[in-house]
Amino acid sequence: MIRDSKAFIIGLLMMLSFGVIYAYMMSPSFGDGRNGLEYADDMFNSISKGSAYEIVLGEAAKADKWNGTAFDVEIKAKDQAEAADWAKLYQTAGVNVAQSGEMLKISGDLGKVFAAIVVDSDAMYQNKGNELQAKYGLDPRVATYGWYNSTKQVTRALDNQHNFPESLAIQSLQKKNIEPAYNYYGVESKPVGENKGVMTFMMVFYLFYTLWYGFAIYYLCQGLGITMNKSAKKAEA
Repeated sequence: MIRDSKAFIIGLLMMLSFGVIYAYMMSPSFGDGRNGLEYADDMFNSISKGSAYEIVLGEAAKADKWNGTAFDVEIKAKDQAEAADWAKLYQTAGVNVAQSGEMLKISGDLGKVFAAIVVDSDAMYQNKGNELQAKYGLDPRVATYGWYNSTKQVTRALDNQHNFPESLAIQSLQKKNIEPAYNYYGVESKPVGENKGVMTFMMVFYLFYTLWYGFAIYYLCQGLGITMNKSAKKAEA
């Protein structure tokens, strides 16, 4: 069955060595019980967090322009408990909140809401969730998720009132402040400049390892006589 024993042995050795390295990468040998993929994922998350912070700061700088902008909306939570959590956020921000079951009527200075979101998002981004815990008596992720879900309702209400600039500004704050704050919470931020060596090694290794697997398959197939050839052209009668 083996047509080319030399090619087959080369392919087999490459595949076995590939498997040994893969088994090592899947073992919890990369600190804190992580395997190689988890280590790489954490590293890329840390690098991207450091890079994304400039976007967060840039959006936060725009928040002041909404100081003194009045708004008055009515929003609906999924239940009374969630409405109560949302009420804590907006009351602490310094605007008026009236709750009736799962409904909230919120009015006041939109700039105060923006300022509160910026402060809370920055605290979460810096992994200081204890500040939100102390401020609202809520789990930091619950509080941040509350900002996200409630502001989605606020933007819909503003759209219905044709207050589109305010709605768009809140949506931008969601994407560039609230979402990164929630997603990167607990991730250690690392600058790219201080981790060039590790990043370069991981990218080169990924390329080399992929080619390694490909050539292992190639030599195994060659050893078994499995090849791909162009089909011969049919002779015309």
